[in-house]
Amino acid sequence: MPDQSLPLPFDPATAGDRAAALRRWRRIASFYLAVVACLWLAARLVPRLLPDAIGWPWPGFWSLLRAVGEAGLVGGLADWFAVTALFRHPLGVPVPHTALVPQNRDRIADGIATYIDSEFLAPDRLRGQVQRLNAADQLARALANPANRAQLADLALAALPRLLSRGREAALREALARAALEGLRAMDMRPMVARLLRDAIHSPLFEALIQEVSDHGVVLIHGSRPHIRDAVATRSKWWMPRSLDRSLADQVTDALAGHLYDLRSPHSEAGHALRVWLADIPDRILDGDPLGERLASVLRNAVDIKALRLLLHHLIGRLKVAALEDAAKPDGVLREALDATLLSLAQELEQPATRARLDEAVEGAFLAAIPGWRQSIRGFVTDTLKAQDAADFARRLEEGVGKDLQFIRINGTVLGALIGATLYLLDLTFG
Repeated sequence: MPDQSLPLPFDPATAGDRAAALRRWRRIASFYLAVVACLWLAARLVPRLLPDAIGWPWPGFWSLLRAVGEAGLVGGLADWFAVTALFRHPLGVPVPHTALVPQNRDRIADGIATYIDSEFLAPDRLRGQVQRLNAADQLARALANPANRAQLADLALAALPRLLSRGREAALREALARAALEGLRAMDMRPMVARLLRDAIHSPLFEALIQEVSDHGVVLIHGSRPHIRDAVATRSKWWMPRSLDRSLADQVTDALAGHLYDLRSPHSEAGHALRVWLADIPDRILDGDPLGERLASVLRNAVDIKALRLLLHHLIGRLKVAALEDAAKPDGVLREALDATLLSLAQELEQPATRARLDEAVEGAFLAAIPGWRQSIRGFVTDTLKAQDAADFARRLEEGVGKDLQFIRINGTVLGALIGATLYLLDLTFG
């Protein structure tokens, strides 16, 4: 929000020129008023002081001059009063209904804001302006020009050294690491875990994985046969024959190995049950099963801030060196890639459907933002004008339009003089 105590943003040089022009045209209007006043004064004094000049240069001349001076003086003074009363009290006398601008500053501010809102910010008017803008066509023509594409590429590549400076690189690396970690912590990872598991389970490689794990389990069980025999013998009763313990251990080992081997086939009872259980896990996760949260926690804990810093430090460092070296080349890969991308965008914008979609998107976004803009702009105009000192507000307004208002004074003086002469001649003719 702008500081409402600041004056209106006029250019000092321009404001000085306007004030000087206003003073100059005030003097000109006053000169016209002084001329008719002198005519009236001369018409009054000459016949009295020089009776022999009454008929010079023709009879009735001084009466005509008096009518011209009186009417011009009345017209000029009336218009001077009207123009002056807009901005201040004439001669400092607080005549009612004078100093209209400073006394009605708030109402004028509301009126200006309402006029801007209704005449310039109305959606129907702005829609036409946006449509005439034809953003897609202008963008396509700009990007089709190789010079424009080269300029955009130069701007982008010129920003690389500053963007990738040592201080900015460290800040960028830290910001990316923290953002990634916070994103992982805040994100509900259960849908992603369920999706990954579902894709993995329905993958053709999943059967090969089950078979490989099953085979490895069978080999592991057979390799553990001596340990199983010892475990059975250790836990057996003292009176149990050793041969029976050995036979029991071998049977348990063979049963376990056989069960693991059955898991290889989706057609066996054990293999089918395993696959049904695995296929049901994604749905259980989405339904809120605690297993989903446990798997998500495993993923979150697998990534820590230290690991992210190391990874990003390595990646950004390598990319930085490569990018800066390439950006310095006039025929670098980055420059060619940027040019190709911009040219491809220009070619895509040649398609009527693409242009229509872009224009529609620009128009939609613009019109969607209008309600908020209208309120903000109207409030800005109103608050800024009302925050100005009333006398300063009137002075600035007078400097802006006062030059033209002085022509009212000139026209009133001249027109009054002509009307006075016309009325005198008509009276003389028909009287």
